[in-house]
Amino acid sequence: MIETKIKLSAHELTIAQDAGLILTKNAIIQKTIGLFGNLAENMQIELLKTKLPEEIKITDPKISKGENYKGLPYVILDYPRSFGKENIFAIRTFFWWGNYFSTTLHLKGAYKEMFENAIKRNMTLLKNKNFYICISTEEWKHEHDEDNYISLSCITENKFDDIVQTKSFLKISAKTPLSEWDSCPTILMELFRDVLRSISKS
Repeated sequence: MIETKIKLSAHELTIAQDAGLILTKNAIIQKTIGLFGNLAENMQIELLKTKLPEEIKITDPKISKGENYKGLPYVILDYPRSFGKENIFAIRTFFWWGNYFSTTLHLKGAYKEMFENAIKRNMTLLKNKNFYICISTEEWKHEHDEDNYISLSCITENKFDDIVQTKSFLKISAKTPLSEWDSCPTILMELFRDVLRSISKS
């Protein structure tokens, strides 16, 4: 008889025998994809109303999913999206299992230069909607933890300038609790509009 040193705890053994757990998880992911698909349709309508550059407005929404962002499943909606080596413009709606939704504007290169002053002018709007600004140098880190994001309500315009000048990219983000699932289509759509307002107003 071969004795294994790899053992399951009682809790792990219960989970391993519960096929319904994974089936429920798969159903939630599919519903999230459906939710993001509906959001994308409404986002396209909103984007057409703006005066943003045409190369941004003509992009198509992209929904992707994965199993391992910090060990947990996720779903991403990128729209609008323009990802280049030097220049990035994207609004990312992110579902992170066990954590939250987030809505993030990601700017880099020419797009950062194009919109950073508008964001600064509209900081009051973003502060009122509980947006945060990325202070980390890790461009693809999504967590809303204290070493990655700081609330815009906690900084001055001078501090904003300092943060913006230290990096090649600029990210502002707001999060929505998963407990708000029933209301999240409205909440996420309004956050999308807030981002558009913050870069569209003169």
